Amino acid sequence: MRRYWFVTNARSGSTAETVAADIRDTLSAMGHDMAGRTGFPDDDLPSSDLLTRAGVAWMVVYAGDGTVNAVLTALDAWDGAILILPGGTMNLLARTLHGERDALAILRRLADQPPRHVSLPFVEADGHHAYAGLILGPATRWAAAREAVRDGQVGRLIRTVRLAWRRSFGAGLRVAGVPELDRRYQAVFATPCEGHIDLAAVDARTWRKLFDLGRMALTDDWTNAQGVTRAFSTSFRITGRGGTSALFDGEPHRLPAGAEIALRHGPANIIATFLAQAPWSASGWRSSSDGA
Repeated sequence: MRRYWFVTNARSGSTAETVAADIRDTLSAMGHDMAGRTGFPDDDLPSSDLLTRAGVAWMVVYAGDGTVNAVLTALDAWDGAILILPGGTMNLLARTLHGERDALAILRRLADQPPRHVSLPFVEADGHHAYAGLILGPATRWAAAREAVRDGQVGRLIRTVRLAWRRSFGAGLRVAGVPELDRRYQAVFATPCEGHIDLAAVDARTWRKLFDLGRMALTDDWTNAQGVTRAFSTSFRITGRGGTSALFDGEPHRLPAGAEIALRHGPANIIATFLAQAPWSASGWRSSSDGA
């Protein structure tokens, strides 16, 4: 039996309270005991000390990548295990760790096999972490339009779309430390991998390049489209004096000019059931049956 703490986010893309109840019932049937629950972001996340005092061995997160990011960042020094269940829109980390299984299928798989743990690489900048991916540059303004859609605010949506469109064709972003990226870009996508950051920089200011980018996004790997430059690095910097907008696993932050973006690795405490398509090496796995 393990004591676990349950984190949910009712505003995540596909979270449902009925599924959350099924998750609790399934964990109870597996012999696990819930020590507490957090409804993020309305409730504060528990501290490492609180979890330790409560005898918690597992943190179970049923939410999207943004909430998962907050949990991993807040508990980077905790020695318990973290189980990520898909409850958001993209669920990039959950899909990498467990394949296309839903939350209950993942729990059933864990009931049949000992939990395995992996250390996740992440991108760090100005104290913020990105585990699924970091987006830099003017194109991040489109995230505000996404939030307006979620909130059902039509007037705000129109305003944010207009601003995002103008910013996407503005001066652009420059970075230093990556020789292949020597231009101004509308967006730079940084994906943490084993041993490097996978960079895809977008400079699609002509209608032909925009059309090709959209076509490739629908039919193929968009990073092969015209206007996209690929590069690999372990660190780089933002140049200029004004800083830039950034999305860390979909959550917006403002990075100052000169901010360094670097590859880091977390502790080996993330529960995984499937890693064949993981962007990092499976050699980081360690097997365990005690939930530590």
